[in-house]
Amino acid sequence: MTDQPRQRWWKKKRYIIPLVLFGPPALLVFLLVFNGLVLANNEQPTSNLTADDLAVAATGIEQPQLKVVAYNIAKGFAHQGGLSFADEETVRERMRQVAELIRAEQPDLVFLSEAIVECGPCPVNQVELIAQEADLDYWIFGENYNLGLPLYRVVGGNAILSRHPIKPIDNPSLAGRQPFYVTKNNRRVLYAGLHINGYPLLLASIHNDSFDLENNAAQMRQILVRTDGVDTLMAGDFNAKPDEPPIQLIRESGRFTGKLDGPLTFSAKNPHQTIDFIFAPADWELIEHRVPVSDASDHLPVVSTFRVPARE
Repeated sequence: MTDQPRQRWWKKKRYIIPLVLFGPPALLVFLLVFNGLVLANNEQPTSNLTADDLAVAATGIEQPQLKVVAYNIAKGFAHQGGLSFADEETVRERMRQVAELIRAEQPDLVFLSEAIVECGPCPVNQVELIAQEADLDYWIFGENYNLGLPLYRVVGGNAILSRHPIKPIDNPSLAGRQPFYVTKNNRRVLYAGLHINGYPLLLASIHNDSFDLENNAAQMRQILVRTDGVDTLMAGDFNAKPDEPPIQLIRESGRFTGKLDGPLTFSAKNPHQTIDFIFAPADWELIEHRVPVSDASDHLPVVSTFRVPARE
């Protein structure tokens, strides 16, 4: 009689011990995978636009010029390497510097690369903060990566900020896309829509492959196929120089205008190459192109003003 309860306890213990020893790691892995595959927005953009805003976006705007900024903000230097992150106030102050520069330009559209909207160790929504501080009422964000646990994760990617209501479209994966748990060099392209001067304009926020130029060119071909036959304004960090294949593909398409021989954009401390661009439809006229000096990021911002034709 005394052996039977002892045996039952041991049978239970056989299951309890593995649960105690391996349960927490298994749970963490489950939550990590659940976040990456289920909770992440992946190819679905997020925004602060309401239904009323989208209705206004459909009616469009009429204006003779459009001023555009493209800026890789380097995650606000929030990530310090490994599991180390900058403190919240330091990142907020850096984002205020970025916003001050943008606000001084008074742009209609801003294309951001390497922006973070969630950061468990450093809780700053960089896109929202910049939009508020720069007096830009509307923003759309597209994930490149989303890694971590529910309610404690790091989510980064591309964004478009706008003075006028714009429409989120999608955030498709680009060539070379890797599993969700690979955060380095995983790329998507964020698309949005703006109706201007009587016709639809596709907006594309770019941050292409920074390690493999051949894959970068494959991504560029993918973008050019998607935008074929559609008036497109694309801007961001192309990670390619003017004489390299990805930019040559844009030039050879004959569909875009933009400054290719402008001032150097990278790095901010020691500018030695131009890899950040703004490309507008070919029949737009480039009025002005500048690269302001700033140490708020490791890239310099690019500013272009275009004359926008009207169409029936």
